[in-house]
Amino acid sequence: MINHLAIIMDWNRRWAKKRLLPAVAWHKAWADNVKNITQLAWDKGIKYLTLWALSTDNLQKRWEEEVSHIIKLINWIEKYLWDMMKKWVKLNLIWDIKKLPEESKKILTSLLEKTKNNSWIVLTIALIYWWQDEIIRATKKILEAWLNPETLTREEFRKYLDTKDLPQPDVIVRTGWDIRHSWFLLFDSEYSEYYFTQKWWPEFDEEELDSVINSFEKAKRNFWK
Repeated sequence: MINHLAIIMDWNRRWAKKRLLPAVAWHKAWADNVKNITQLAWDKGIKYLTLWALSTDNLQKRWEEEVSHIIKLINWIEKYLWDMMKKWVKLNLIWDIKKLPEESKKILTSLLEKTKNNSWIVLTIALIYWWQDEIIRATKKILEAWLNPETLTREEFRKYLDTKDLPQPDVIVRTGWDIRHSWFLLFDSEYSEYYFTQKWWPEFDEEELDSVINSFEKAKRNFWK
């Protein structure tokens, strides 16, 4: 059984372009499927769902109007997901909070507080996330804590990562056509299975999720034994 499922939600803009829609049209489809897959994950007994929503490069390299729409989507997260969050979804974030507008910070921080006692499923959104940045943040915290480098272990290092409260992902899915991990959750993915699908994120549905689950259940995971 998958305990922690992580997904790189890719090829959203291409999905819109194929349908002759403006690039920003994928935003609603993206949000609708976040809600759909969160519900399906819970229905199938998955306790942790982590979604890579926005990378540091996305924020820096996308054109201004699209970034503006993405920020609005972040600010509307309560509108899209509150019917689930008010009951059973705990929101978690792995993010670079300093790079978000103040309004977005307040909205997200408030949602973290409102959902902190929910326990049926933990929905983690990787927001303005890049693994190298996470390592740098962890290293700064370690330096500030004056830890002895001679006694620093992997277990101790992990306590300073954004993902410190999450179990290691059992499966990492990438939607779209690309076959690469893009540094997503790299420290935690030593034993993760990878699943690459040609379906774009707005097309990722229950049938494809079942394929992910079936693939994982057939995998021989010996953990180096």
